[in-house]
Amino acid sequence: MELQFTGESALSALLVAGLAFLLFLAVAGLTNLLLRVLGRRYQTRYPDSFGNELIHIVRGPIELFFLCLGIYIFAMILTTQGNEVFIFSKDQESLLSTVWKIVVVFIFTYVASKVSMAFLGWYLRTVAQKTESDLDDRLGPMLKRVLPITIYAVGFLVALEMAGQSISPLLAGLGIAGLAVALALQPTLGNFFAGTYVISEGEFHEGNYIELEGGPSGFIVDIGWRSTKIRSVLNNLVIIPNSTMADSIITNYYSPTPILTTIIDCGVSYESDLERVEEVSLEIAKEEVESSRYGYEPFVPLVRFHNFGDSNVDFRLIFQSTDRGGSFAIKHQIIKRLHARFTKEGIEINYPVRKLMMANSDNDNKEECALLEN
Repeated sequence: MELQFTGESALSALLVAGLAFLLFLAVAGLTNLLLRVLGRRYQTRYPDSFGNELIHIVRGPIELFFLCLGIYIFAMILTTQGNEVFIFSKDQESLLSTVWKIVVVFIFTYVASKVSMAFLGWYLRTVAQKTESDLDDRLGPMLKRVLPITIYAVGFLVALEMAGQSISPLLAGLGIAGLAVALALQPTLGNFFAGTYVISEGEFHEGNYIELEGGPSGFIVDIGWRSTKIRSVLNNLVIIPNSTMADSIITNYYSPTPILTTIIDCGVSYESDLERVEEVSLEIAKEEVESSRYGYEPFVPLVRFHNFGDSNVDFRLIFQSTDRGGSFAIKHQIIKRLHARFTKEGIEINYPVRKLMMANSDNDNKEECALLEN
């Protein structure tokens, strides 16, 4: 930028530069005042909107932008004019332009970071609470940590480019360093990306009861980016790496609903009246389901004979409870009542028994012996 003045007096150039600076200073103050008034009115009409935070964030940076612009114009006017040197030489003009560009980059980087953080906070407070999925609730905190670092990193690289520094070697170095760091942090990064998978799938929620194949089981306390914490039935905290969660077969007893079908395996002797066994079993099961606060009444209990065992005719008593914890309470009561009722009815549940037919060497008759096997 170069302005021509008539005459050789530096006073005219200094006067023009001062007026330009005062003009931009007035614009900065006026903009701040207008945004302040607008923010108050917006706050009154829309108290929970994102616009309030946006106005509050940009007010200061806009004022700083116009102030820095005034200083830049002031300095550019006072560069060499003709053969006279007022403050800055012609060689320093490019340096001033570079400094101005870097200042603008960092101002916009700061605004972008603050606006993104404010938007995520506003979204989590207002919009995320109304959505059915909790995926945004889980991704939001991670984005709030990662996004500002990313924005500042991009701003720093742009500033280096503005300063005339080639960023290609830096990017190449960062790529090699990033590869080395990735190899060193492979377990941590594996858990991080596995956590991304677990969270994005949305199949597990806090409070769900899960069981890993061949592993621990319990209620989910927290799903983090590195690990998932569950509380076991013994009230102990179990921390499971997310890589294990992603690679394991997991049973979620709360999905699609907490309602759980429970099976009680039992058997009665071959001499028992199976019709009476079914009648008694159904009677007890229905009473317990109806009387217990954990019983799920829409499902009618069932009895199904399914096997001729070595000692008993095996059957299954099937019922449903409201959740896994409730199934244990109902099962406990049904087993106690079945045992007492079978004893009263004379229905026998045999120990393991086998009948062996042995030949008698004296009269060649066969006698039947019952041997109890432990």
